[in-house]
Amino acid sequence: MLHYSEIPTLPNALTLRRSTRTLSSLALATAILSGCTTLAKVGVGPSVAEPGTRTTASRLNDISLAQSVRVDIYKMVPAANDARIEVVSFYQSILLVGEVPNEALKAQIGAIAKRYSDVKIVHNELTIGINRSIGERLGDDLLERKANFSLLSADGLRSSQATVTAVNGTLYLMGKLTQRETDRAIVRLQALDGVTRIVNIVDVLPDTPVSTGA
Repeated sequence: MLHYSEIPTLPNALTLRRSTRTLSSLALATAILSGCTTLAKVGVGPSVAEPGTRTTASRLNDISLAQSVRVDIYKMVPAANDARIEVVSFYQSILLVGEVPNEALKAQIGAIAKRYSDVKIVHNELTIGINRSIGERLGDDLLERKANFSLLSADGLRSSQATVTAVNGTLYLMGKLTQRETDRAIVRLQALDGVTRIVNIVDVLPDTPVSTGA
C-alpha cells in the first residue's frame, strides 16, 4: 500500500556530521545549472545486493525510466526549458520537483510522466514560481546528502530501500519500507536542522524482522 502524507517538523538542535563524500564545485555547478535534471536514486545502502535490498536490474531500470521521462518532457514541452524540473525515479515511482511558471505547465509535465506503462505512480510536487537561486539549490544538495547519510547510519533500517530528495527545506521520503522502518526514518529526518516538512511517499511493506548486521 502506498502511503502519502506530510509530517510537520519541529526545530531540533541535533546536527549530524557531514558526509565524507564531497562534490567538486564544477560537477555541482553543472548539475545545478541544467534546467531539467534526471535522478535515478540508487539508495544509500550497500552496493552488493542482499535480501530485501534493491537489485542492480532495478537500479538500471530506474535510470532508464527517469532518463526517458526527462527526454520526453524536453521534446514535448518546449516551455520546460525555461523551468527547473527534477525527475526522480525509485522503484518505478516518479517524483517531479522544481519550479514551473504556471499550473498548466505543471499538469502537462505530470501527464507526460504518466504515459509510461512502467511508471507505477507519479508524485507531481512541482511548485509554481520563479526558479530558485543557485545558492538555495546548493543548500538543498547539502540537506539531501545529510538526510541520506542519516538513513545510512540508522540501525534497523534497510537504507538501500529508501532515498530522500530535498527541496527548499522539504524532504521527500521514497522507497519500500515496513511501517516500523518508515517511522524510524521519519524520526531521524525530523531531527535534522533545516527541515521544515517531510512528505512520506513510501510504499509500505508488511512488517518483518530487520537484521541490523550487528
